[in-house]
Amino acid sequence: MIFISVSDKPSHSAFFFRKRKALRFSLMLSAALCLTLLPYQTSECATLPWKQKVTHEITLVFAGDVMQHMPQVDAAWNSERGTYSYDSCFRFISPWLSGADLAIANFETTLAGKPYSGYPAFSSPDELVNGLLNAGIDIVGTANNHCCDRGRNGIERTVSILDSLGMMHMGTYKNDPAYRKATPMIINTRGFRLAFLNYTYGTNGITVPDNNVVSLIEKERMLHDLTAARDSSADMTIVFIHWGEEYQREPNAFQKDIAQYLFAHGADIIVGSHPHVIQPMEWHKADSLGKEHLVVWSLGNFVSNQRKRFTDGGSTFSITLQKESGHCRIKEAGYRLTWVHNPLVAGKRQYYILPAARYENDSVILDAQARSDLKLFLSDSRELLNANNLNINEIR
Repeated sequence: MIFISVSDKPSHSAFFFRKRKALRFSLMLSAALCLTLLPYQTSECATLPWKQKVTHEITLVFAGDVMQHMPQVDAAWNSERGTYSYDSCFRFISPWLSGADLAIANFETTLAGKPYSGYPAFSSPDELVNGLLNAGIDIVGTANNHCCDRGRNGIERTVSILDSLGMMHMGTYKNDPAYRKATPMIINTRGFRLAFLNYTYGTNGITVPDNNVVSLIEKERMLHDLTAARDSSADMTIVFIHWGEEYQREPNAFQKDIAQYLFAHGADIIVGSHPHVIQPMEWHKADSLGKEHLVVWSLGNFVSNQRKRFTDGGSTFSITLQKESGHCRIKEAGYRLTWVHNPLVAGKRQYYILPAARYENDSVILDAQARSDLKLFLSDSRELLNANNLNINEIR
């Protein structure tokens, strides 16, 4: 197993994550290149008889709201093993997540321990983190309206468990020194230096416990963080943000104002969550000054027990960045619709995240009603996104 440091910023904690087959292949390819260039070598493999441009690429995948209503917790209980397991929930979507260099999701619950609970004060089994890691998620954003559901213990135990299991995280912190040390999250990998920030509009009216820190959408705070990202010489700054109105399928004035502010002060990419439904995506390509911006207003639900129209699925978003001669740009961007299948298995509801387009005509896993529900979700989502997206298409 290959481990790679993803932060070399002296004032930040060092994080590690497991690289996947794509990176192992690239390393093998690099080694093979070195062998083919042996006649030209001096003391280093990279001494070439011609001027060669070095191009780096990295693919990021974002997922929406990871929720845990109590029926989901019950579904994860494995009575034979006497433990919780989430691998079946993610097994259909895992190849898509694990194929990315970095995968990021909104962790909309806490790890406050027992008693476990769903809405309105979430606390989920620690094993949920193992399920996300096994599925390929590398980073979770914890700044959302439910992060204070279980008070100080919810915030601090969540951070401790994520750290102990090796899940990178951003958005909530045990204290101000921890926030300042870890913000922005700087990730160095595959020739890129990326800055990540995470914010929420609020905490459902629950006061943030004394000394704990939640990254709130406050312009002064965001300006400070964006300035730090710029000063870190990041190739791009990516903001993962919790905002908008629940169940509204269009961005509101607040989202647009905040997006404009973030872009004006250094953000390059904004990916949103919270409404529990999909909202459009816009890629504003390079202007006369060479500046480009991309915003995903809302990814919708990644997994939840919500079954009403528009809430039973969501979207993952993929973006490929390219860096050549020190210049970083967005090379490709696209989305893949996902839908939560929740059949009865041995008398108990289960939750499987499906790549929706692949299963829209399935008759093996899906019964007639599930297939109809999936088709409705796809039709609704495609109608919205085809009419409102800018330069971003569906990946099927």
